[in-house]
Amino acid sequence: MQKFVLFGTITGAAAACALWAPPATAQPGPEPSYTTYQRATAPEPLFRVAFTLDEISVAAAADSLPAEASVPRAAVRVYPDSVILIDRVAWFDRAGLHLRDRLCPYDAIAETRIIDSPTRVTIDFLTVTGDAERLGRLRRGNLMTFSEPITVGNQQFVRGLVLSITGDIEVLGEVNKDVISLFGDVYVGPGATARGDIAGISGAITVADKGSVYGELYSGGEYFERRRPRFYREENFDFLGAFVYNRVDGATPYLGLKFHDTDSLLPSAWFRAGYALESERWRTELGIEQPLWRRVPLAAGAAYYRRLASEDDRLLGDEENTAFALLATEDYRDYWEAEGATAWLSVKPAPQWRFETRYRYEETTWRRSYRHLWSLFGGSKLFRENFSQVSEAERLAGAALIDTTALGCLAFVLDWDTHNREEPFAFSGWHATAELEWSDRDFSSDFDYRRYTLTLRRYQKVHSHGMLLLRAMHGNSDGFLPMHKRFYLGGLGTLHGYDFKEYAGTRFWMGNAEYRFEFPRSDIGASVFWDIGQIADGTKLDSAVDIKQSIGAALTVGADFRVSLARRLDRSFDNDPVVNVRLDFVF
Repeated sequence: MQKFVLFGTITGAAAACALWAPPATAQPGPEPSYTTYQRATAPEPLFRVAFTLDEISVAAAADSLPAEASVPRAAVRVYPDSVILIDRVAWFDRAGLHLRDRLCPYDAIAETRIIDSPTRVTIDFLTVTGDAERLGRLRRGNLMTFSEPITVGNQQFVRGLVLSITGDIEVLGEVNKDVISLFGDVYVGPGATARGDIAGISGAITVADKGSVYGELYSGGEYFERRRPRFYREENFDFLGAFVYNRVDGATPYLGLKFHDTDSLLPSAWFRAGYALESERWRTELGIEQPLWRRVPLAAGAAYYRRLASEDDRLLGDEENTAFALLATEDYRDYWEAEGATAWLSVKPAPQWRFETRYRYEETTWRRSYRHLWSLFGGSKLFRENFSQVSEAERLAGAALIDTTALGCLAFVLDWDTHNREEPFAFSGWHATAELEWSDRDFSSDFDYRRYTLTLRRYQKVHSHGMLLLRAMHGNSDGFLPMHKRFYLGGLGTLHGYDFKEYAGTRFWMGNAEYRFEFPRSDIGASVFWDIGQIADGTKLDSAVDIKQSIGAALTVGADFRVSLARRLDRSFDNDPVVNVRLDFVF
């Protein structure tokens, strides 16, 4: 047993110091007195729970090598009185963790320790051995249940940790140590404080804007997520400022304001307006969204707008397109003006799932392009006309239709997303989206069509520096699709070896496969990719329709720059390589 020895009195310390005096003057002093202190027993491991995006593992400490068990997340079964990891091998119940022939009781937990790595979070549950009084004191400061929900009230202070195996935890007061719900949700309310870390394997971790967390947040629910401490913030108002530049509106500065309070059921409201200097048109949006249920996010909203609309938002955002227009006289979108209103209902029944349905009514106006707008490196190059990729006769007919009609439609979106949006190329994951747009005369529309799209993406981590990216898309329709609602393939974001929007149709399918490698200790990466697709206009997708293919390679710098070189494979003439540059590439 290790001991610390200290001089117990000032007299004893003085006598010890006197040993450094010259021998001739040294005087014997009284015998020094000593006080012996025994170090408190350090916490020792009781059991360990670790999780990654795909796997959960448990281990129980022992004198010899610890007993361990690992199981895929999909194999875990959560019941009211137990959580089965591996039947008759590893499970949680109200007594504790059972691992083979060992029981690790919750009553023995004194405190916790959370250790993380880039792809793994480890929670050590610690105990104190040989000191029953100290263990009892630590236990009394903790708040633990198996499945019962835990609420730390507004005026409540928990000296220790808060732990539940399957129950939800709501912190409205103050917790001094870690907050852990292995298979439940954690919510930190406005004005609440959690001074330790917060962790959960499969539930959601939500921190209100006015809640404070001094530690880190480790969530494996929506995707493998790590968040830095989050402290109380006063701001409920966001300033909405933007600058947009394109070949229809020219330079358009926007100003606006948004009010939101995620800690309550108050509605969010926003307004923004911009003036298009070239087309001399105001662009406005006024909206409101009312949360209906906080526990399962459910909200209803409505907005009025007059905007420059485009179906190409899925290819690139405003910022990237503005940069292309300012720098290189390239505008990759096709536009029309839309003025109208929309109302929606959205719900997230689970962290990975989102469903939205909305009704939209808008009157449309054709807007011409200003081809002689300025760009920094454009030289004498002119901007292209709107929908320049279609024939002149089709473009004139489509423009006339846009200029004389109104669109009323219902839209439905179902989205499932398990990949990490902040670091899409760091972890494996899925992202699937199904959309339906239905326009009918009964919806006060001049059109009658149904338009379907389905997209499936796989982000597959191969090793620490390599990832396989796979995407499959399918679009179909019935009824009459106007020019601005048809599908387009070719170039940016679709078939890279072809001219931009080279093919148009009413149904298509497309696949992309890319292997991306990042060089160690750098932000530079390289990719090789293959694209394949088929598109038909008013006919079936069968062997009579040519299949388009291209191959290529790309160089990436971080997540903000990518340059690729691709070549089409469907013919041996007029197939010069096509260069594509992206400034905000997301697969």
